[in-house]
This record gives sequence, C-alpha cells and structure tokens, in this order.
Amino acid sequence: MSAATTPEAGARPRRRDLLGQQGRVGAALLALIVGTAAYGFFVLPDGAGKAREAQPYEAPSAAHPLGTDDLGRDLLDQLLVGAGTSLTLAFLVAAVTTVLAAVLGGLAGIGPRWLSATIMRGIDVMLVLPELVLFILVATFLGQGFGVRAAILALILWPVPARVLRAAVLTSWSRAHFEAARAMGAGQAWLLARHASYLLGPLLVPVFVRTAMRVIIYDATLSFLGLGDPTVPSWGTTLYWVQVNGVFLSDAWLWWAGPPGLAITLTVVALALVGTSIEDRLNPNLQEAR
Repeated sequence: MSAATTPEAGARPRRRDLLGQQGRVGAALLALIVGTAAYGFFVLPDGAGKAREAQPYEAPSAAHPLGTDDLGRDLLDQLLVGAGTSLTLAFLVAAVTTVLAAVLGGLAGIGPRWLSATIMRGIDVMLVLPELVLFILVATFLGQGFGVRAAILALILWPVPARVLRAAVLTSWSRAHFEAARAMGAGQAWLLARHASYLLGPLLVPVFVRTAMRVIIYDATLSFLGLGDPTVPSWGTTLYWVQVNGVFLSDAWLWWAGPPGLAITLTVVALALVGTSIEDRLNPNLQEAR
C-alpha cells in the first residue's frame, strides 16, 4: 500500500454525513423555527397574544413589531405562540402516525394471510377517500379541539406510510439471509427486530417528516376555513381572522397574513429538505438504485 493511501495512525474514521448541504440548511432553518416556538411556549407569559394591548389595526412599531389585529392584540405574540401550537400538533401526529404505520405495515407484511388481507383492504378504502375532504367532514361533526384534530389526522394519514413499510417488509423477507434464518427456525418477531430493523428503520425518518409537513398544511387549511379552535393562537387561526375581517382588502395583510403564511412555507420547506436528504442517504432501496 502506498504512502498516499495509507491511513494515518490514530486517525478517526470519517463520520457518515446524514444530512448533506441541503439537509443542513433545512436543519438550521427547522432549529430556528423550533427555537422560536420554544420561546413562545416557555418565555412569553400566559395569555400572550390573547389580551388587548393597543389600538386595533395598529401598524408595525417598536412596541408591536408586527402591529395589532382587529382587537388590539399583538400579532408577534400570536405568531410565536402559534408556532408552538402548530409544531406540537405536527410532531405529535407525525409520531403517532409513524408508530401506527410501522405496526400495521409490519403486521400486513408478516402476519397471517387473513390479517394482511384485512389491513390492506382497509388501506385501499382509506386511499380512495380524499384526505382533506374527509378531515373537514369529520372535524365538522366531532369538534375543533386539539386532541380531536390530532386523532383525526393520525387516523387519516397512516395508510400511505403503512403501505410503503409493508412493501419494505416483503422485500426484506425475500432476501437470502432471511430465508436461511427462517430455515434454521428463527421466529418472525426475532427476524423483524434483529435483521429487518436496519432496512426498515431508515424509512421511519422520512415517514415522520413527511407526515409533519402534511399536518401543518392540513391543520392550517382547516383553521383557515374556520374549523379550527379560534380561541387558541396558531398560524392557521391567524389566517382565519385575516379572512373573516377582510384584511386582504387593506395594507394590513402585509403584517397580519404575511408572517404566518411565511412561517408555514418555511417550516414545510425545512422539513422537506431534511426528510429528502436523510432518505436519500439511509434508504437502502435508493442506494441500490444508483
């Protein structure tokens, strides 16, 4: 081996870059947004963004950087508090959906034939229904609370990732070392935990990220249509009051509707950058296709 290719003594192995350049940009942007949400949740006093602090429709000033709404409430406080509400809902639903999809997708892949058929038929039925329309209809009848919206979104969004994870389980089960392990008497649960986890684990990260993206968009849409909780500040709720008060007909929309709309856009973009980068580096199927 030549000196040029000989590793230096004591040199540490190079760590694998899981994000890449665009992933780091997305992670930095997402960290900024999460930090903003944490500030609104832990630092701002209770009731911030809900009490009248100035005259209605005040333009941005040193005292109120984003101005005030029709009731004289500070719009910057609403933006910061709303960040916590929107992100908490997104991450909570994403976590529940990922677990639900992993369990049902795994059962559909390795479970008895009747169980697999039942789960897949349920997935087929759910995929036929339009998600947003179903979300609106169910929320209209069940209510506008945080828990209700979270449960509805988790139940609506699990079929697509469950189908992806089932396909990954079936692909893993067809590999030679899985067949050899089964021939030696290995159980399905042990195979899934010991051998399939490294193939399926990387898929859970993009499932989580993509679900969070969709939750932010769907919840903002629902709140904009007036089906969210109007008493709890969120990005979508702010846009709802913009619509109700006809703010788009005046210059006030620049500081009232612009910031929450930009926050939603930046959050979705940040999640997309992180999810795409991680999936590109961890998904074995994408690596083998190159």
